[in-house]
Amino acid sequence: MSHSPHLPATPRRVFWIAVCLAATLAAGPAAAGDDVWITLGADAFASASRLFSSGAEGKPLPRLGEARGVVLTRVPRSGLDALSARLHEDFRRCGGFIAHESLEEARAELARVSSASLTVGGAGFTIDQPQWVQQVAGAVEEAQILNTMTALSTGFANRYHAHASGTAAVNWIRDLWIGYAAGRPGVTVELVTHPNTPQRSVVLNIPGTTLANEVVILGGHLDSIAPGTSNPNFSAPGADDDASGIATISEAARVLLASDFQPQRTLRIIGYAAEEVGLRGSTHLAATYQAAGVNVVAVLQQDLTDYQGSNEDVAFITDFTNANLTAFLVDLLETYQPELTWTTTACGYACSDHAPWHSRGYPAAFPVEARFGEEIPWIHTTSDTVASLGNSAAHAVKFSRLAAAFLVETGRDGLPSNELFYDGFETGNDGAWSQTVP
Repeated sequence: MSHSPHLPATPRRVFWIAVCLAATLAAGPAAAGDDVWITLGADAFASASRLFSSGAEGKPLPRLGEARGVVLTRVPRSGLDALSARLHEDFRRCGGFIAHESLEEARAELARVSSASLTVGGAGFTIDQPQWVQQVAGAVEEAQILNTMTALSTGFANRYHAHASGTAAVNWIRDLWIGYAAGRPGVTVELVTHPNTPQRSVVLNIPGTTLANEVVILGGHLDSIAPGTSNPNFSAPGADDDASGIATISEAARVLLASDFQPQRTLRIIGYAAEEVGLRGSTHLAATYQAAGVNVVAVLQQDLTDYQGSNEDVAFITDFTNANLTAFLVDLLETYQPELTWTTTACGYACSDHAPWHSRGYPAAFPVEARFGEEIPWIHTTSDTVASLGNSAAHAVKFSRLAAAFLVETGRDGLPSNELFYDGFETGNDGAWSQTVP
């Protein structure tokens, strides 16, 4: 079902560019200590060069390195919001760059991007838990998803990483997830502090049993952005970007924890901090996991899930993702939601929080609400509201069921004898059960 809102078109590009240039010009030339190293796509680098040359005495951005179409440069820290806005306007990317705290870290990112190993390996999972998937994913409720989206998009003026409302939203999500975990021994919810943002990430941990050292991650970013970030009370409802993703993974967590499902692998549901200003939360987490040698076997990103702008139900990102894990997600969709259609699309370098995991060699996949360019047109504006989405979370339900199936099928291996096979959630596909031959 399409959620096309009946709102007048806004001259978003002109407005955003005016806001961004004003912010950058006001900041003036930055001292070296106020700069930050970033990596971004070569196309985005050209756009960023035009943006910053207007407010930095006409000096072009330095090209400090490049690998496979990804460029390393240095920009004023005060201009990161303007850069985020420009890259959204030019390329429809959320984030669109990765902010690094040191030149060494940025160069290491280029080295990872250049590694051929990023395109191989991953997945290796089998679809063999149909009874659990039906019990868990079949319990997903649209009302629960819509309630979470509404609370996040209307209960806080914004969820911007540097403002008190962004911290309040983090605490709200933490408390919601703690409620889901009540009565489940061993399940924990914690806040993770990052070095380059005051906003913290929320991590819900479900310990595994026989394969506890293997970790499966389901995530989405919890911050929001729109024009006017210098005002702590500016409006950035972010209902689709990315309250929808947080609501989608929250509902998957809720139904899983409400069941008796016990994963063999450790499952972690993560609300990432500060995605809109350089993927800061996910970058720090991925780097921390890599340094600690954590064996992450699958990462699923949920960013934009409730606006059906394309004819197909789900679009799978094919660039900067793991092909094998993406193929497994397609198999999950076709097995458990056979009535849905899917397509593929590309979003460019660092377009969401899967990117820092992928560049470090962790298998990551990213299904999104529509082809890029056909997603919600009011992203990063005050019109990204549940009203613009038709006060419905019907499209997000598809993604929450996919996320729940992902947690079950990656979290547990082996098909018990006499297991039942279910051919879909929808009664329109006859909803028949059939006995599996042992």
